[in-house]
Amino acid sequence: MKILAVDDDPIILELLQHFVSAMTDHEIVTAECVTDALVVLGQQDRPFDCFLLDIQMPGTDGIEFCKILRDTEGYQRTPILMLTAMSEKDHIDSAFHAGATDYITKPFEVNGLKGRLGLVEQIAMGARNKTGKIFAVNAVRQGSEQIPMEQMEVPLFLPFTIGEVDGVIENQAMENYVTQLSRRSLCGSVVMAFTIREVADLHDLLTPYDFTCAITDVSEAISDCLLPTQRLVSYSGNGTYVCVVEGAKSINIDRLVDQINLHIGAMGLSQSDGSALNIRVCAGRPSRLVWRKGEEAVKALRQAHISAEENADRLAREVGSIWISAQGA
Repeated sequence: MKILAVDDDPIILELLQHFVSAMTDHEIVTAECVTDALVVLGQQDRPFDCFLLDIQMPGTDGIEFCKILRDTEGYQRTPILMLTAMSEKDHIDSAFHAGATDYITKPFEVNGLKGRLGLVEQIAMGARNKTGKIFAVNAVRQGSEQIPMEQMEVPLFLPFTIGEVDGVIENQAMENYVTQLSRRSLCGSVVMAFTIREVADLHDLLTPYDFTCAITDVSEAISDCLLPTQRLVSYSGNGTYVCVVEGAKSINIDRLVDQINLHIGAMGLSQSDGSALNIRVCAGRPSRLVWRKGEEAVKALRQAHISAEENADRLAREVGSIWISAQGA
């Protein structure tokens, strides 16, 4: 794996070079500021597989550089690991909003760094393997005219990257986010999930491009309706979105679902041929992350996903029963 590390502290860069070289067979290139990093990027004949970015740097900081990378062709899905001496949740939230995949606090332990790089390597390998199969909507919009439709694929059950929607992050980044935060940081957070009803029928009906656009538009509606709370949203596949919301003392989930569906309706979604789309979502049971940490917090995300899909299945059965009853009458 080829890594670019950017930190204004030369001692940190020296430690990173030593640790990475001693523990792994990865190649690491360093830069002391974003300006130098941009020069390094332009000099490479092979793209980087991972970035290690210090959050707090003079001039352009790591969060702004993360945004730049996410807008750079070829780096929309590349893992970005933030290095920070700041444990405040606001800084961490800002990093994930900018597109970070994971983070580690300084001073870091050798085993901790090795473990995070191991996870990042798995993500990098997955990103390379999925190229041309699972794609961000940006890539589709920019290049779909050159890709034969029969070669494009968006598997229904797998998550994919959604770009340029405020508050929406990758599914793996969401798991990393709740894994790393302390119980104290998560105690005011609520996890909930929303599922597109009859999403399998929608997936069969639409082209890969239209399905990707629909998933992206729904994510925007969910993110907008969760304002003004601090929120992070990830698409976890199968038409389901998992959300972590902070500062929501009480949530009327039924009213929130109505707001989202009204917002989706007002967006006037349609297929490429102009045919209107009638998309609605439902929600599972929200739960608080208080006293949950690590794997328990990740488990809560997955339980929320399951709860939303179970509710979608229940509603589909109820609609089917009503239709059968009406036919019988």
